[in-house]
Amino acid sequence: MIEKEIDHLKQIIIKMSECVLDNLSKAMMLYKNYDENIASLINDDVVDLQERLVEEMSLDILVKMRPYASDLRCVSGILKLVSDLERIGDHAEDLRDLAFKFNDLKRGECIILNEMKDKAFLMVKDSIKAFIDEDVNLASDVIKRDDIIDELFDNAINRIIKHLDDSDYTNSFAVYTTLVVKYIERIADHAVNIAEWVIYIKKGYHKDRMIF
Repeated sequence: MIEKEIDHLKQIIIKMSECVLDNLSKAMMLYKNYDENIASLINDDVVDLQERLVEEMSLDILVKMRPYASDLRCVSGILKLVSDLERIGDHAEDLRDLAFKFNDLKRGECIILNEMKDKAFLMVKDSIKAFIDEDVNLASDVIKRDDIIDELFDNAINRIIKHLDDSDYTNSFAVYTTLVVKYIERIADHAVNIAEWVIYIKKGYHKDRMIF
């Protein structure tokens, strides 16, 4: 019985993940080519509803079924990672809103930003894949990639400052681009968190500390 409930829970997480990935993909496309039709399709309300459903189901399983060992780790881990998944959905909306502001600005070019977007998006996809496939090795790989994102973030900020000093960027463009870079860095952080909870679900470790 509990296996069936947990499987149902996982299916909801998969649907929620698909919605988050779709929103995030659309939001990232808008940065280069803003399209109001695409922007209007980004709706985080569905993600929020799915998060609440996962929370309600998880708590119901914990209270009524009192799972042990691996089942308890799975449900408690899902309760944690769903929060990070929801935050990625929020950032998709943040990116959409910033993309709209770029419409009326003199645009510059931030090549590192494009690389950051691609790598962060892949980290999110792989963290979700690691959860679905119960792949601890893939989860560990996602965690390692965060160092690359951090380095790209530092390089991007330095380039934004240089272009601003050289008058290649307007003040508004520099500020909004900095915000975009920061949101992408946060998205990567949430992908890392999801990967860490995948390892916890399978191994009982979280950030190299045994919980149970």
